[in-house]
Amino acid sequence: MSSKNRRRARPMAVLTSVVIAALVGSASLAVSGVSADESAAQRAAAEIQAARDRADRAASAMFDAESRLDSLSIEEQELAIQVVELEAVASQLQVDVEELAVQRFVSGARGIPLLSGLGGPTEQAQMDVLLAIATDTSQAKLDEYDAVATELADKRRRLGRAKSATEQAIEDYASAKVQAESDLKRLQEIEAERLENERVKAILEAQRQAALAEAAARGGGNGGATFLDNGVYMDRSIVCPIRGSAAFGDTWGAPRSGGRRHEGVDMLASTGTPLVAVASGRLRQSVFSLGGISSHIYANNGNTYFYAHLSSWEGPSRTVQQGEVIGYVGDTGNASGTPHLHFEIRPNGGRAINPYPAVRAAC
Repeated sequence: MSSKNRRRARPMAVLTSVVIAALVGSASLAVSGVSADESAAQRAAAEIQAARDRADRAASAMFDAESRLDSLSIEEQELAIQVVELEAVASQLQVDVEELAVQRFVSGARGIPLLSGLGGPTEQAQMDVLLAIATDTSQAKLDEYDAVATELADKRRRLGRAKSATEQAIEDYASAKVQAESDLKRLQEIEAERLENERVKAILEAQRQAALAEAAARGGGNGGATFLDNGVYMDRSIVCPIRGSAAFGDTWGAPRSGGRRHEGVDMLASTGTPLVAVASGRLRQSVFSLGGISSHIYANNGNTYFYAHLSSWEGPSRTVQQGEVIGYVGDTGNASGTPHLHFEIRPNGGRAINPYPAVRAAC
């Protein structure tokens, strides 16, 4: 072969090698039962699940920080009340002690310096003089006064520490909120890009069903809504209450302002994200001071489902079908500044139970 023909043959040989490699690669995927499209779908599903896990962890951290802040705020408020009450008692006791001292002086005891307010620089000197001139009757009053003064000083120190802890908790919550909102936004972007693929949706749904079956096997029980053998309430009859990207953790029983305990699951989502009926039944729209714009579904399965903090309703009170849009995520009531859904399950219309396992299974 001439040198000219050899030069022409080289590119053809290279091209032939590339084609053969591609065919071999495709054949390998086919032999393994995984197409290139299937592999891409699996990677996309894994990316979505990883983003959901990150967003859930961030949301859990934010709601945990909120609970800590609420607990510290409650403690600070209680200490502040106790300090005010002790100050009133101490003030009255100081008046009584001064009257005793005056009585002793009038009856012939030596004069004593005028008593100043509790906590003043001459407090110890005043107490020494009073102890020296007090009768048995006044001694009991002085002992009481001293005990109250000691308790008051301790409460004031504790109140100061509580205020500092609350200030730190406010900063921690603000930081956790920024992180949760950032991770939620990233999740929204990934889901918007990846969930267009029906195969990706199918993979994620298969994973959800597998996890649900595994949980059912561990806890016992069959389908529907029931308490499992391990005491967990599982409502398999519902769909996810939020139609869109959301992040949440198990916030059941967390401390809340006013000494309350959390009786639902908080689901972080953007304002305006659609909310759907988790089950078919009778919908009642209402407004509460804490829950803001809210909805109850008295479902055909006997359960009651409660939604709170909506930005608005979709339509009036009515009969709804499972999956029908009933409202939109917001921050009304006491959720100002943190758009999310507060969701409750009340089996047979009774007391609220922890809805997290059922919502996790549905979403």
